[in-house]
Amino acid sequence: MEAAQRVLLIDLENMIGPVNPRPELVRGRITALVRAAGPVHHALACYARTEPELDVIGSVLAEMSVPSRVVTPGPDAAEKALLAHARYVHGRGCRTFSVASADRSFTALAEFGDFDVIAWTNQQVSTRLQAAARQVLRVPRSGPATGPAPVYRPPGPALPLLSALTTGIGIGLGQFAVERLVTRVSRRHNGGEGEAER
Repeated sequence: MEAAQRVLLIDLENMIGPVNPRPELVRGRITALVRAAGPVHHALACYARTEPELDVIGSVLAEMSVPSRVVTPGPDAAEKALLAHARYVHGRGCRTFSVASADRSFTALAEFGDFDVIAWTNQQVSTRLQAAARQVLRVPRSGPATGPAPVYRPPGPALPLLSALTTGIGIGLGQFAVERLVTRVSRRHNGGEGEAER
């Protein structure tokens, strides 16, 4: 990873609530948070559940291509898991984060680089967190989403590959055109000797 590539960390309980939310509400709020973050290398949402086998939130997030991690309930369990992921990507070179949470636990992100906080309009954000963050982005608290789940698509290898492919084709066509032109000029200059040599 490059230092400027941003990772989005989503504290699901802090941004949506600890009680099992309706899938439509999850879709609406996750969509708003992802849009507020802008282009990111990837996102990770984390939350605690006592019975993960009965949970549908992970399925909703999977529909939206947002990876999630379910943790055992405990003090700051989701926050610790997200910070562990931040530590991991920091080890791979990442130095830029966005965190969707108002929890002061995320002041620890300052150890890994620059970070922005994404919070709902009028949501109370920890004073320490605000002081440690580069900026706090306020987003209107969205309601349930209707229709199909919007899909978050992290950047993949397809665009660079397509760019390299089209560049290579362009160079090849250009070289072919130049060689044809040189051959024609050479034939005219030599009175058709190029044909006889073949």
